[in-house]
Amino acid sequence: MFKIFTFKKRDTRKISVGRLLPDFNILKYLSLPLVVLICTILFTLILFPYTVSVQVLNLPKVGEVSSETIIAPFSYDIIRMPDELERERKKAESKVLLVMQYNTDIKDDVRKKFNNLRERINVAVKGKNVDSVKTIESLVQMNEFSISTIRAIIANPRLIGDALSFTEDLMDKGISEIPVVGSLDKLSRLRTEYNASFERYLLYDHEYVTLRKGNSETTVRLSDLPVSEVALEDLIRKLRQSRRYADEPLNALFEMMSKYVKSNVQINNALTDSRREKASQGVMEVIGKVIKDSEIVRKHQVVTPDILSRLMSLQHALYKTGNNEEKRRIWANNTGRLLILFLPLCFIAFYLYNYEKNLITNGRKLVALASIIIIQMVIMRFGLFIASRLVLPSGELTTIVPEYLLPFTAGPMLTAILFNPYIAFLSLLFMSIYSGVILGFSHYFFMYCLLGGLVSIYTVRDIRYRLHFFKIIPKVLLISIVVITIWHFASFNFSFLTLLQNYSLALISVVISVFLSMALTPLFERIFDLTTNMTLIELSDMNHPILKRLSIEAAGTYNHSVLVGNLAESAAQKIGANALLARVASYYHDIGKIEKSDYFVENNLPVEKNRHTKLAPSMSALIICSHVKDGVELAIKHRLPGVIKDVIMQHHGTSTVSFFYEKALEQDPHKQVQEQDFMYSGPIPQSPEAAIIMLADSVEAASRSLGTSSPKLLRELVKKIIRDKFLSSQLDQSDLTLKDLDLIVEGFMPVLQGIFHSRIEYPKGA
Repeated sequence: MFKIFTFKKRDTRKISVGRLLPDFNILKYLSLPLVVLICTILFTLILFPYTVSVQVLNLPKVGEVSSETIIAPFSYDIIRMPDELERERKKAESKVLLVMQYNTDIKDDVRKKFNNLRERINVAVKGKNVDSVKTIESLVQMNEFSISTIRAIIANPRLIGDALSFTEDLMDKGISEIPVVGSLDKLSRLRTEYNASFERYLLYDHEYVTLRKGNSETTVRLSDLPVSEVALEDLIRKLRQSRRYADEPLNALFEMMSKYVKSNVQINNALTDSRREKASQGVMEVIGKVIKDSEIVRKHQVVTPDILSRLMSLQHALYKTGNNEEKRRIWANNTGRLLILFLPLCFIAFYLYNYEKNLITNGRKLVALASIIIIQMVIMRFGLFIASRLVLPSGELTTIVPEYLLPFTAGPMLTAILFNPYIAFLSLLFMSIYSGVILGFSHYFFMYCLLGGLVSIYTVRDIRYRLHFFKIIPKVLLISIVVITIWHFASFNFSFLTLLQNYSLALISVVISVFLSMALTPLFERIFDLTTNMTLIELSDMNHPILKRLSIEAAGTYNHSVLVGNLAESAAQKIGANALLARVASYYHDIGKIEKSDYFVENNLPVEKNRHTKLAPSMSALIICSHVKDGVELAIKHRLPGVIKDVIMQHHGTSTVSFFYEKALEQDPHKQVQEQDFMYSGPIPQSPEAAIIMLADSVEAASRSLGTSSPKLLRELVKKIIRDKFLSSQLDQSDLTLKDLDLIVEGFMPVLQGIFHSRIEYPKGA
């Protein structure tokens, strides 16, 4: 009966999305599909391995034999590499001697102090008895020397002149302000030998220093510039050994010199640092030049340090500057590789725009798909980084392919589970190309990823139980083993041990992919409010708390929901919709009736009086319509997926509660009744599954009042209900075609005939 309408091909979808997350309102104004596409492209650009040089030299080591002849492609400088340059500059700095400055003013100041001491003593003892105690005490207080020293000076006034002479000799050579030593051991020996703390010191690993006197400089031994403690102690030791002075005069000499001697040689840090900086800058980075087209190294030639330096300088020149031709080649290379990746992205966008319009307009699904692609790229890049460091660079393991560890099937499996195999195949195509590109245009790895991904998509396309994930492992591993074996022998590699090692890596890859898919599936379901077949199977358990409550508190509605589920499942199978979703959503579509179960006729016993007889039609309609709102609230309370909430809201669309509307018209002679007061709030069904449940709900309820099992009458009833829904625009947004409506009729009929089949009438008493 619907053949007169134009046939429109409907795309097959697996599940729909609920409304758990907030809408992407801002993105809608920016064209959400375009924003998601741009973001995906940006992440692709970020995760893309760019070519930084046209030629990367395979640098040999010193002593190795060159495997090729290398000719200079252009003239370039032979330079010291950064590490070598740093070493040479530090070496040049270390050769600069420490600069120490001689201060002539200090010696004059010391001479004045000795002369002042002589004058004071002469004045103090003039005209007095030099042996008197008072005279000695006044001299001690005046010059702060010990009594024995003053007594020795008075007894031998020449001691002041001797002390001055010795002090001038020491200061002429130079006395350092702090000890300058070559090591801490040397410092420790000085401290012990001279019983001094030497808290300030300088470590210096040269034997000589530069001594500046005015504008002249001389190089002197470091040992010739002792600190005052060392210089005085050494002098006193020599005088004691010479027996020139008795103990008391010698002690007086030491006390006078200790009081007046000062260091007159200071470290000139500014000049030292300046000279070291100049020496460092004097180490040139460029140490030679290679002319264009000259031979750098011949094939089979032993590599010397000079040859290696030339090769490393060439590599540095290639990275640093290059020439115009190289820059054009680099740009063309990177552009071509990016375009190769953008092609499958364009295919995905084209397919979604033409065959998955609901996904294009659904922010959560679109962002989820883009997230899977981006996460897979991140996993591949990070996995490649890790895998490349798990294999030894040389030796027995050189034939192991670390790329076999990459979990390349995780993304396609996740896409197939959350969306459908068609979208999963397109994402697999993109990831296979991406994998081949990041591995240096490896055609082999492209095929390896593609074949393994196809098997994984085929295996999970209708997965219903989480334990079935483990069935994927042997299937994907088998195809991986086949591909590895073929490539192994095609590469003339006949090592059985290496083959087993690569098989092991492939097994690890498959296991990681499976566990990643298992872990990410519930995460994506929760974040993006997606619903998989596994979740639907769990919800189909009749012991679910809400279904258990429905069976007890609203037994009639429960039985009605089960029958609606059977009808919806059969019809969904006919048109290629998600039959599992249709059946499970049917179980929950009327859970709102639990709250006021007595007001729904299917829950009343024959002897019970209809509660609506005492209510106004408008109140009855309000109660009937409220089961949709109550159902949504229960769904939220029990954390049912958004797809179930969608069906609860949409299974009556914006249809009218006709029985009470007609009753209200009969009771109102002025016909002032507003039809909208008797209509469900909607929205109308947005998916084929929701539309099928709407039709199954009406058909199951209407068939009970038919009172016959005639197939012809049942078919006419079904067609009438579908026609009414169609003409009242309840199916306009469901993506059902007119051909689908005919198939839905055929899907309903076997179930209805099974419900109303004729039975043998048994004789009484049998």
